[in-house]
Order: sequence, then structure tokens, then C-alpha cells
Amino acid sequence: MNRDALRTLAYRSGALGLRHWWRHRQTLTVAMFHRVTLPGSPGAANADPTYALPQDLFAQALEFFRRHYAVVGLQQVLASRAGGPALPPGALLLTFDDGWQDFATAALPALGRAALAATVFAATDALDDPAGDWWQDTLLRALRHGARAAGVWQAAGVWQAAGPHGAIPQETPELALLLRYAALSPEARARALAPLAASGEGRQMLRRGQLAAPGVSIGGHGAAHLPLSMLADPVPDLARCRAALGPAVTALSFPHGRYNAGCIAAAHAAGFTTLFTSDACLNAAPGGRPSGLLGRISIEAAAITDARGGFDPARLAAWLMHRPVARL
Repeated sequence: MNRDALRTLAYRSGALGLRHWWRHRQTLTVAMFHRVTLPGSPGAANADPTYALPQDLFAQALEFFRRHYAVVGLQQVLASRAGGPALPPGALLLTFDDGWQDFATAALPALGRAALAATVFAATDALDDPAGDWWQDTLLRALRHGARAAGVWQAAGVWQAAGPHGAIPQETPELALLLRYAALSPEARARALAPLAASGEGRQMLRRGQLAAPGVSIGGHGAAHLPLSMLADPVPDLARCRAALGPAVTALSFPHGRYNAGCIAAAHAAGFTTLFTSDACLNAAPGGRPSGLLGRISIEAAAITDARGGFDPARLAAWLMHRPVARL
């Protein structure tokens, strides 16, 4: 019997779920999403497939969560950390990064039908940007679709043949490119990106007024959505993010999953007390009380579908339930 068949058998027999429930009942699982797309929409055509789920797959994943977990909201997590009611066994929190418009059009209706809460970590500069296309998506989409890296750097007017920033960093070229474009004035950035194809989606990011929705909690995701550990000083970005969201918002997810001790200190200085990473672990929550630094598991189409692209609950179970338990 091959591995896929064994996994399916373990899931269908209930053995995998029971083992997970018993061994990990004092954990908090945090699921991380970015985009949920409608079939045939421009968003479905444009979104990075690594970070996007079609709405039907998303809805099936929600039913899986309802069956196997106690889905909680952000306020329950925060309250448990502050000495309030402990989290229930097998707790799971749903989170969305960036603040895409299709959270409102595709994810929120599915969440409503499933009667589940979720948290949106919003990049606050994008909330008030009047542009339809988010400049970061325009840039990264061009790279995904074959734009030559050197040409994109030259278009920004930042390519140098020599000097400390003359070469494209090999480890994180996309992130380095984002930093270069972010340093341009809005006008220069718009000129550099003008030759690149528009998404055709209309407005890509949520507006500030769309953040208030039943069952939705809000957290910060930085102001400029830049990798904080690559900034000379992350404090101004985080302070601007907190000011935009207001003092009641105390949760933050690190943009691009990048953080270090300095970023944690800067987040605390800005008033964010519960911090979410992209470290793919189950969070130890002894007595139903997680720590203030939490890992999350990205829910990706490739990890939850079978060979024909259909939803595979056994794969999703293995994707989530076999993760290490950690207290970051």
C-alpha cells in the first residue's frame, strides 16, 4: 500500500484525528491564508497560486476545521493570554494576511455560511491607497510572469553596476526589490511600474471602511508591508501601522514572515502584544494559554488537493496534524 493510500486509510478510520486530538489537545493551531478567489475572476487568474485558494476549496477546508477543531476568534486568544477563559482543547484560529479585497467578496461569505470567525492582518498603507492595483502585487506578478529581474530593477532607476547595492541579493531578490521600490517616491514608483500589466481586478485591497464586519477581528501587518528584519529601523513602520488601526488593536503578523529579536522589541514598543509568525508549528498552549509569539501554518492548494485537484481531507489532516509542537 502506498503512502497516499495509508494516509487516506488513517484519516478515514479516524485514527489520525484521534491521535492528533489526544497528543495535541493543549495546542493552538493557527491557519494562515492570503487570498480566496472566485472562479473565472481576474483575481483567480492573477493571484500567486502559492497564496490563493479557490472559494470552493476554501469552503471545504472550513468544513474540515469545523469537524476536527474548536475554531476560536482572536479575542478568545487574547483573553486567554490575559488570564480570561482558557482556550478549548484543539483550538484553531483562522488568519488572513495583507487585506485583499477578495477577503470581502469570496472569503467572508464562506465564513458566514460556516459561522466561523477570522482575523485579517492588514497592511495599513494599502487601506488608504487610492490606486486600484497594489504596487507590490504589480511588481511581484511581473516577476512571476517572466519579467527579467535586471530589467525590473533598471526600470526603478536603482540598478547600479557597482557599489554596495549594485548586485541583486541572491537569497531574497524579491524582498530586496520591494525595498528598493518602496524607497522611491510614489510618483517615481508609478512611472517605473507603468509599463507592467494591470491586474484588471479593480481595487485589489480592502478599504478601511471594510474592516468592520461581523465575526472579523483586525490585526496589523506592518504599514508598508515590507520585511521588517530587512529595514534599518522597523519602529517607524510599526508605529504608523498601530496609529492607523488604533490602540485597541494589539495583534500583529510579521510581513513576509520576517522577524528577529529587534522586530519583536519594536513591535512591543509600538503596542503590539501578541505576535504571529510564519513558523510552521503547532503552538503549545498548556492549560489553554498560548504564548505571545505564535506560529502559523500556510494553507496552500497544492497541500490539500489530490492529483485531480479535488479537496483531499486526508492531505489537509496530514499537513496540519504532523507539525511539531513549539512554544516560540
